Amino acid sequence: MKKIAFALAVLLMALLPVGAAAETWSGPDFNMDVPDGFYQFTPSTPEDDPLWALAGVGDAGAKLKEYREMGVLVELLPKEGGKPMSLIRKESDYAKSVFDLRLLDEEKRAKVLEELLQSNSESLTLDKSWFPAGDYLFYRVQLDLVPSEEEGQTQELHELIYGTIINGYALNFHLFGNADPIEPQEAQALEDLVGSIQFTRVLEKPEADMAELRNSLILLGLMVAAVVVPLIYVPLKTKSDKKKKARLAEQLSQYHKTHGPNEAEGEPLFANNTDCTKEAIHHFSMYQALVKNMGELIFGTLMCVVMLSAAFLIDSEWWMKLAAVAVSGYYAYKLFSMPAAVEKVQRKVYGRGPSQTAHYVFYPEVFRVSGIQSASVVPYFQLTDLRRKGQYLYLYYGPDNAYMVDQYGFTQGGAEEFARFIEGKMRENQ
Repeated sequence: MKKIAFALAVLLMALLPVGAAAETWSGPDFNMDVPDGFYQFTPSTPEDDPLWALAGVGDAGAKLKEYREMGVLVELLPKEGGKPMSLIRKESDYAKSVFDLRLLDEEKRAKVLEELLQSNSESLTLDKSWFPAGDYLFYRVQLDLVPSEEEGQTQELHELIYGTIINGYALNFHLFGNADPIEPQEAQALEDLVGSIQFTRVLEKPEADMAELRNSLILLGLMVAAVVVPLIYVPLKTKSDKKKKARLAEQLSQYHKTHGPNEAEGEPLFANNTDCTKEAIHHFSMYQALVKNMGELIFGTLMCVVMLSAAFLIDSEWWMKLAAVAVSGYYAYKLFSMPAAVEKVQRKVYGRGPSQTAHYVFYPEVFRVSGIQSASVVPYFQLTDLRRKGQYLYLYYGPDNAYMVDQYGFTQGGAEEFARFIEGKMRENQ
């Protein structure tokens, strides 16, 4: 009888269902049970590993590149053939802001689910729901794309995704069906895999207020600098220009005390006739606005680029982004409108005389201007800068105004010799 009882016990044990052997796979913050019957491949699997060939992978290098690009932690390929399962980790600002799905209230969870893989195509069906796995919360997305002749879709596609957001990153399990529908037993295998996950490290959501405050302060500081720096720079520059004008006016007053208003001593050294046409005025205005003031333009442009980059790359408030766009728009407007504003002023300056042709006669200490204005004598110490652009030499007598001298308009002397002469005079009067 004992032998019969023992035999029956052995037979009963043999008839009991035995679960498939499972192997524990460890990730960065978690463990999960991988059932027997799968090849496991990770980004660190050697390219010459013989398991690639056994799994039917012809180009292991391309597969490893795909893992790195997609953020695959591990891919499970069935040994008996079938659909692969991949575990993918993705980091993003959105995942950092959510940090842990369990911390969200019902309304915010519903919004997360709503924003997952939206589609306007009738060919694509999305079935989305929540899947609690022990103490953790996963979303489940079933994706089925059916061919549609109207939309030109020719390939069927099926995919099942289980995912969660925890510790500030997204962790997604993918079952790729491609053109073959996902079978119930395959979906169950993925669900069992998800259900086996155990997180070994669960972080508390960091206090984001300080980081957001720091980012907001940086962006606010940039915007303040973009507004305040010009407000400080322009008055200082205006004050400096006024002092320079006052000094030149005092020098001119002292000069007129000992010289007549149209007195020019010595023999003429150079003579020039320059047509101050609309085109010439336009060229000067473009040079004045975009070249002579290049430093200010570069500063403004860099400030705008930094502001916009900071506003949209960091997680800033909507009103901060709007303010950054507004300040940048103001700078852009000033940039594009500056040449026209300068040209408008210059047309008034050159439109007051009886002629559009400037007649210049250059003496040892002064030069006479007529045509574009009433004939007058200008001492060389009144010149503040000499610039050359194209066919013109610009003799600046202020920060924004200059006499235009056509290099091809000399009737006495030459342009190069004249430029050296003016540069010498300016060095004498520094």
